[in-house]
Amino acid sequence: MRFEDCICVGLIGSPHGVKGYVKVKHFTESPRGVTAYGEVFNYKMEKIILDFKGLSKNLGIYSIKGITNRDLAESFRGIKLFVKKNNLPSLTNGDVYHFDIIGLNVIDKDGNRKLGTIKNILNFGAGDIAEILSNEGDFFVPLMPNDLDHIDSKKGTIFLSNFDKWKNINKFR
Repeated sequence: MRFEDCICVGLIGSPHGVKGYVKVKHFTESPRGVTAYGEVFNYKMEKIILDFKGLSKNLGIYSIKGITNRDLAESFRGIKLFVKKNNLPSLTNGDVYHFDIIGLNVIDKDGNRKLGTIKNILNFGAGDIAEILSNEGDFFVPLMPNDLDHIDSKKGTIFLSNFDKWKNINKFR
């Protein structure tokens, strides 16, 4: 297994209590999602066996196999948790995972002009926004149906419908 075949689903935070439990910030739909997609690994691809125990302020509380006290749990603080990408559920209705579109070339809807490359996907609470790296400067485009024409994952291309609407808004300098 290669690291590139995995996706980060959580981050271990501080210990919780004295039994060796840890708090886990989840990057999944729910705190239980950290263990819902098969085996969990650290960045060295070493398996970490987690058992969900409950919630604390929207953080998952987990036990780690072999960790029985707070001091040992503390040594796991800051460790990112990964699962194999191919264990994630298939998406429908044209939905895609962020990792599938980061790095794609961005083309105008007619396919005539390369506009840049998707650098990152951000979400500040009102929906996903693509950060696009361009020779003209970085810009942001909401990933909404009226701004996104279609994605051709085989060609590594995403087609934008309303580029002219977004090209001069919020440019980086």
